[in-house]
Amino acid sequence: MSQPWQQDPYQRRPVDINAYAPPKRGGGGWWLALVGIALVGVVLAALFLRPTPPAPSEPAPSPSASEAANAGPGMPFTMPGSTTSHGRWEVLDHSWDVDGVTLRVRVTADGGRVSYGFVAFSNVGTEVYEPLPGAPDPEIGSGVLEAGQYVEGNLYIPLPRGDSTLILTTAQGRQMSALPIPG
Repeated sequence: MSQPWQQDPYQRRPVDINAYAPPKRGGGGWWLALVGIALVGVVLAALFLRPTPPAPSEPAPSPSASEAANAGPGMPFTMPGSTTSHGRWEVLDHSWDVDGVTLRVRVTADGGRVSYGFVAFSNVGTEVYEPLPGAPDPEIGSGVLEAGQYVEGNLYIPLPRGDSTLILTTAQGRQMSALPIPG
């Protein structure tokens, strides 16, 4: 009697490279289509559902010629931290001597309450120079002005002769504006 053919369990089976391949995924194109549709939906929602921007406000009117003329001469300044306290200032005259410069200055308060003081520095250095007593009368130092008031006076600053800068400060020393002093 013959025995049915049996496979030898110890015999090697042939190796197929496809046995090690990752399983095939179906529907890869569907995922791309869904992501594309979602992206288009987000863009359309952003375009049509965003709040309407507020109507642009009208620009602030520029001062008329008569208002600009009423403002007067000088460099405008605004007090730090206040938009309502502002004014103008100017150097009216200056003269150098061996030890420094005498300046004639005018400060005008156009609105609110302004305080003022002065310091200077040479344009070729970093040292700050403060006014000293001894300027011709009327001598100006630091002070406070209300809207509509002005002060005009002289300061003496022991500054080496040369191009320099006069700084308008608050009475507490915060810088607000600067003007050149020719040397």
